[in-house]
Amino acid sequence: MNDAAGSFAGGGRRRKRRRPPPKLSRADFERAALRHLERYPSSAAGLRAVLGRRAERSRAHHGEPPEEAQAIIEGVVGRMAELGFVDDRRYGRALARRLRARGNSLRRIAARLREKGISGPLREELLGEAGEPGAELDAARTYARRRGLGAYRRSRGDPAPSEDDESGATEAIRLRARRELAALARAGFAFEVARQALEAE
Repeated sequence: MNDAAGSFAGGGRRRKRRRPPPKLSRADFERAALRHLERYPSSAAGLRAVLGRRAERSRAHHGEPPEEAQAIIEGVVGRMAELGFVDDRRYGRALARRLRARGNSLRRIAARLREKGISGPLREELLGEAGEPGAELDAARTYARRRGLGAYRRSRGDPAPSEDDESGATEAIRLRARRELAALARAGFAFEVARQALEAE
């Protein structure tokens, strides 16, 4: 079988050869950073991780020293911050607001901010903004509404107790209430907030 025939897969499609990754360079990493930021908002830590994966692929193929890659990455991340393309405060605030609007608890928001690499002091500042009075209960109600819990249950009818099985129906109602409270607790809401969220507004 000649080379031309060997370049085709079993289904007759030509197999694409993977291009080798480019060598480490400041210009290449700046272009990669700009492409990424055009598509995905990112924290400094998030961009650093993306560029780090690119550097690993380059180092695995070309064998450049890790110190060179680290210096380039830090320089590019710093440059993106200078240009205003990376701003942890702006990114973190937008993320916290988006999560709040979807019914996330402060605990969940804190975990996501930490996961995205937002520093401790800034994270506390953003959590303070998201934790204004009543915001946690509003978020819990949004969560309950989205999940169809409590007063927002799709089928609101409780099982009607019969003379023969009144205790069984009552126990079923209690069990469902415990499950709904547990769902809100797993989502990071305190018991009292969860209890209020399940009640009609």
